[in-house]
Amino acid sequence: MQPGTRLTIRLGIAQIIGWGSSFYLPAILAVPIAQSLGITTELFFWAFTISLLVSGLLGPRVGKAIDRLGGRKVLPLGSLAFVLGLGLLATATEPVQLFLAWIFIGVGGSMGNYDAAFATAVNFFGNKSNRVIAGITVFAGFSSSISWPLTTLLLAEFGWQWAVWFWVATHLLIGLPLNLTIPRSERRDIPDMTGPIRKMVKNKFRFDSLLVVFAIMFALEGFIVSSVNTTLPFMLGELGASIELALVASIVLGPSQVMARVLLLALGKWATPIRVAAISIAAHPLGVMAIWLFGTNGLMAFVILHGIGVGLNPFIRGSLPLLFFGADRFGQRQGYIMMLSKVVSALSPTLLTLMLLANPQLAIIATFTMGVIACLLLLWIYLLFRARNPKHPETGSIQEIN
Repeated sequence: MQPGTRLTIRLGIAQIIGWGSSFYLPAILAVPIAQSLGITTELFFWAFTISLLVSGLLGPRVGKAIDRLGGRKVLPLGSLAFVLGLGLLATATEPVQLFLAWIFIGVGGSMGNYDAAFATAVNFFGNKSNRVIAGITVFAGFSSSISWPLTTLLLAEFGWQWAVWFWVATHLLIGLPLNLTIPRSERRDIPDMTGPIRKMVKNKFRFDSLLVVFAIMFALEGFIVSSVNTTLPFMLGELGASIELALVASIVLGPSQVMARVLLLALGKWATPIRVAAISIAAHPLGVMAIWLFGTNGLMAFVILHGIGVGLNPFIRGSLPLLFFGADRFGQRQGYIMMLSKVVSALSPTLLTLMLLANPQLAIIATFTMGVIACLLLLWIYLLFRARNPKHPETGSIQEIN
């Protein structure tokens, strides 16, 4: 088995556990936990929002640590943070414990989920990491399909506490050992600030345009992905779907994401980061157009197209910055780029819900507009890159390593 394949399997399985025990957990357990603690579901989701904010704010520091020490020294700490946070959640009896639990889960997410895994891959394979990044996203695409049924079954049979303890056990018995077997990497000296960040400070915050455009583009995409995925059944109902149609369409979302990621691997050299990004970012606006053209008959097309965009989004989060900035100090730079996106993603479900309650059509106009702006920013990024590197061909297809 090739080194890239071994690393993909280790990081991919850990991603399923990490996402299943954090981001996808509230969909099943928010209501029973809130009822058990005697609080509102809204308060539970505020604790969850703080978790996402913590994860985003820690991103640059975690990325820098992986750049310097490698994933083997950092990712196991993420597993332990997950264990501590989930253990606190399973034993919570009051809101303070709930919020503290989600803070630790947020720390675990910052050290164990996508950006940390991508930084670990780049730490080993540099500019030839795209196949590993793509493989990690394929594994993670099964997170909801695996975690939701498992958590639902455990909730029904044993209660929410034992469902949470199950995820504690998976981190201890599977996630932590996998992260501890990541190959060692040499310690590297990394300056306190990455190239673009250092330049911003020296120039009294005259921002590097490419870095800032990346951050804004991923923030717009983060709003679309997080808000629509979280509110999808409710959104479809507000747009006129029957309960049956909304249920079927919501089920289609997961397979659409996985299909997109499998096709990403199958397309090989054609799947360069720019082409994949263009498809990913354009997919949601095209889906909204299907609703406008065909009404409720276009809702299934909307969900499939949105799912394709969501499925490809994690790949472009890793591959585009790698293409444009290179592998040097990837983790820390990635942390800064994605910080705004993670903050926006944490707040977006509540914001989109409010928009849907006020006017469903204005809500999808808002997400459509964000998608169009993100497409224009992608074009701007590409033109900036071509202007700075006139002789540089677009490279980075996913078949560069085995």
